[in-house]
Amino acid sequence: MARTVEFNEAETIEKAMNVFWEKGYHGTSMQDLVEAMQINRSSLYNTIGDKHCLFLKCISNYAEAGMAEVKAKAARETSALQAIINIIRDKAAWVVDCEKGCLGVKTIFEIAPEDAQVRNLLNKNNEMYLEFLTSLVQKAIDDKELDSREDAALVAEYIMTTFTGWKQAYILHGNPISIKKMSEFLIKSITK
Repeated sequence: MARTVEFNEAETIEKAMNVFWEKGYHGTSMQDLVEAMQINRSSLYNTIGDKHCLFLKCISNYAEAGMAEVKAKAARETSALQAIINIIRDKAAWVVDCEKGCLGVKTIFEIAPEDAQVRNLLNKNNEMYLEFLTSLVQKAIDDKELDSREDAALVAEYIMTTFTGWKQAYILHGNPISIKKMSEFLIKSITK
């Protein structure tokens, strides 16, 4: 008779994600994962698959959670521009406060160049975020909160690529005041 696998998949995925976040994909062993997830190897293989499948699930969950949080915060605003400003300020605060950095960015540099599945998943997640941000920018343009001559997709992509630069600057210089100033400069540059 087959054993029933009993564990909370969401919790175990989060535990695995934290191991990958800390050690990276290549630095994480199956033993690290089963110890952190507190399940046996056979349960892992039978329910989720191998290390690569688990990693894809972790990246997917990470992106979905981040997207859900951004959408929920934006939905609370009546002004699209205010939602964009909040996203920018939240990202600046996160850059300073998140000691682990961005799992997505770490993955881009560690494994995406050599792994088409990971690269495609990250690209899909990036496109969803970009599409959402573009829709906010377009709404702000339509509501005359931003200049009607602006290209919404270009503004959204500019915002997103700026976020990555902030993390690099913070890793190198560790200056939270500079990150805050850059976030306010970004806001000023898109609202002229």
